[in-house]
Amino acid sequence: MRLRTPPGRAGRPWLIHRLAVAERGARVLDDKRRALLRERARLAELVQETREAWEDAARAADVWHRRALLVSGRRSLDLAAFYVGQPADVRLSWRRSLGTWLPSDPEVELPPTPDLIAPGGSSAVRFAASAYGRAVEAAASYAAARLALERVEGELASAIRRLRALERRWIPAHEDALAALALALDETEREDALRSRWFAELQAADDRRLPG
Repeated sequence: MRLRTPPGRAGRPWLIHRLAVAERGARVLDDKRRALLRERARLAELVQETREAWEDAARAADVWHRRALLVSGRRSLDLAAFYVGQPADVRLSWRRSLGTWLPSDPEVELPPTPDLIAPGGSSAVRFAASAYGRAVEAAASYAAARLALERVEGELASAIRRLRALERRWIPAHEDALAALALALDETEREDALRSRWFAELQAADDRRLPG
C-alpha cells in the first residue's frame, strides 16, 4: 500500500492522525464483529427452533390432511379449498440493527374459513385447515429467522474483511511510513546539526585570522 505522505515535517502529524483514525476504526469494527458473532449464535439457535416447530406443524398438518381425506373424502377437501378461495398473506416489518436491516416477527393473515364441513363430511376438514394455518405461521417464522441469519452473516463477513484490511494493510503501512519518516527526519536533523557546527567552526577560524 503506497501512501502519498506530505513532504518533510508536515508528514508526521498527517500520518499520526490517519493512524489514530485507523486504530479507532479497527476497535469499532472489532466490537461490531463480536456483537455480530453473538447475534449470529442467537439467530442460529432461533433458526433451529423455528425449523423444528415448522417441521412438527407440517407433520401434524399432513396427519390431519390424511384423516380428513379418509373420513370425508376428496370431494369435501376440494369444496373446502374452493370456499377458502385465497392464499395466506405474510408481512414482514424491518428493523435496523448492527449495520443491516433485519426482519422482525412476521405477521401472518390467514384467509377467512367459513364452515368447511361439507354435507356428509366431518370436522376433520376444519381441523386440517387449522393445522395447515399453524404450519403456515411456523413456516413464516422459520423463513424470517433464516433471512435474519443470512443478513447477519453477510454483515459479519463484511466487517471481518474491513477489519482485516485495516489490521493487515492500512495500519502497518502507516506505521511503516511513520517509522521511515522518523528516521529520515532524524537523519536530516543530524545533517543540519553537522552543517551548523561545521559552519560555526569555519566562522570561528575566519575570526581568528582577522587582524586584531
